[in-house]
Amino acid sequence: MCEANLPLRGETVVFTGSNEPQEAVEYAEKLGAKALYLPLIKTSVRQSQLPDFERYDWLIFTSGNSADAFCQLHIKTAAKIAAVGEKTASVLEHHGYTVSFMPSIYSADVFIQEFPAVAGNADCLFIKGSLAKNTIASMPLKVDEWIIYETSFKIENAEKLKALKGVTVIFASPSAVAAYREAGGGWSGIRIAAIGHVTEAAIQKQGGTVDFIPKKYTYIEVINEIAKGSFNK
Repeated sequence: MCEANLPLRGETVVFTGSNEPQEAVEYAEKLGAKALYLPLIKTSVRQSQLPDFERYDWLIFTSGNSADAFCQLHIKTAAKIAAVGEKTASVLEHHGYTVSFMPSIYSADVFIQEFPAVAGNADCLFIKGSLAKNTIASMPLKVDEWIIYETSFKIENAEKLKALKGVTVIFASPSAVAAYREAGGGWSGIRIAAIGHVTEAAIQKQGGTVDFIPKKYTYIEVINEIAKGSFNK
């Protein structure tokens, strides 16, 4: 196979999210990369009293983890569902839920700009993880929050990651960035990819520079950006 079809030959790409994105891993390997999976965070469903879902017109999800945890409960609801991102929506739809709204860009910042016009005076429930930012609750709407899962750092993997050099590391959340930095991880000797401008901002706040960020916030698109940069370097 010609070099143009293997733009990531000789590259190592490290995935750090709580769930291994198998499709993206296989895609990176198809382009010639060695793929490593070192999750920097882990999630666990919180055992708590369920909200009264009949009170809400909309349920809001901003991560695949919150969607997955919700689907494990097999809840029947008449509420409409809003999701940020294709992965989040696909998890919900796979379990039989209909996603009625997604923002034009898969970001909570864009969501809060576009969603109020759709929701009107609706009562909303934001289903979130313990480390999720309060961006959604800042909307001029009635938004209750329910923490459905806890997020914790996998410091042992962060220690392994900080010892690697010459690799491209994909960060998909500010929590993963925080775990890496808590373990003493630095930015020199690696290339940095971010999925989403919120994650990019978290990296920059910690003194890092993002080399790759896709216009569409998905793993496949970030692999495409890394591939373009590798082929042109």
